[in-house]
Amino acid sequence: MKCDMVTYMKKTGGYFVVSLDFELFWGMFDKQTIDSYGERILGERTAIPRTLDLFHSYGIHATWATVGMLMVRDKKELCAHLPPPHLRPHYTDARMSSYHYIDTTRIGNNETDDPYHYGASMVQAITRVPFQEIGNHTFSHFYCMDGEHNEPSVFEADLDAHARIAKTYSLYPTAVVFPRNQACTQALRVCYKKGIRVYRGNETHLWYHARKDAAQSLLIRAFRLIDHYINLSGHHTYLLTPPTEGVLYNVPASRFLRPWSNKLRFLEWLKIRRITRAMTHAAKNGEVFHLWWHPHNMGIDQIENFTTLKKIIDHYIALKHAYGMESLTMTEAYDQAGK
Repeated sequence: MKCDMVTYMKKTGGYFVVSLDFELFWGMFDKQTIDSYGERILGERTAIPRTLDLFHSYGIHATWATVGMLMVRDKKELCAHLPPPHLRPHYTDARMSSYHYIDTTRIGNNETDDPYHYGASMVQAITRVPFQEIGNHTFSHFYCMDGEHNEPSVFEADLDAHARIAKTYSLYPTAVVFPRNQACTQALRVCYKKGIRVYRGNETHLWYHARKDAAQSLLIRAFRLIDHYINLSGHHTYLLTPPTEGVLYNVPASRFLRPWSNKLRFLEWLKIRRITRAMTHAAKNGEVFHLWWHPHNMGIDQIENFTTLKKIIDHYIALKHAYGMESLTMTEAYDQAGK
């Protein structure tokens, strides 16, 4: 009977993995303008401390996948870390390049002068909170699938630049999140070569496969929108399997935490139910539920967004007490899989 109980406990519990794509305006300059989106970017400066307070209070472990360019302290340091011109990415649409953006836009001198592009103080705040991991979100918000004729050496140079700026904080990231979730075989190999060991892959469903930005059709976007509220594609929970030597380990996303919308506020309870039901399924079956979002998603409507986040965290705490669910960073999930 004792052996049966041990076996049962191994099958339950599960893991709650959280990752955030920390980008400031480096993740939005090709989609928005400061005028149209700047309020959300500035809102990160209060949303991130609130998030960290919640995480610290409830023991939430999280990976903050951080763009290297926002980690610099001033423009001199930014310029010093830029790869040489022949090792910078090329895109069919030059406006997707952060280097083109730097050349054509006024970037301020430091965080005080330009809070949209510099975030050193927030990186430091994250590192001071227990169980928070700084991950790699590439140096330049590099698009691995949208690039045009980019050799592996170009992506290597980007990862090297990220490693150099991270080292100035005594950080050595082992987890990566690909911008726009554009993971591809070549990029995975380069990451492993550079000492990264785990990445966040997409949900394992046709509609969530990694695609070039232009391939995100209205039909795909509509399906994903509905799927946030009604379960069309499954829970996207999974067991941790042992890592394979020489292969970047995948901790796939389970659900994007869609920001609160006034237009869709009457559906908010469905969104929360969609997430908590998947979390419960993971806890009961000893599986992983991986939730992710961008800090700028909570830059506005903070009362509503943090009410939602608190409900999700409260549900995790209930599952922790009922089933022994654990909170893990991406690297901790990789380590757990290797045990």
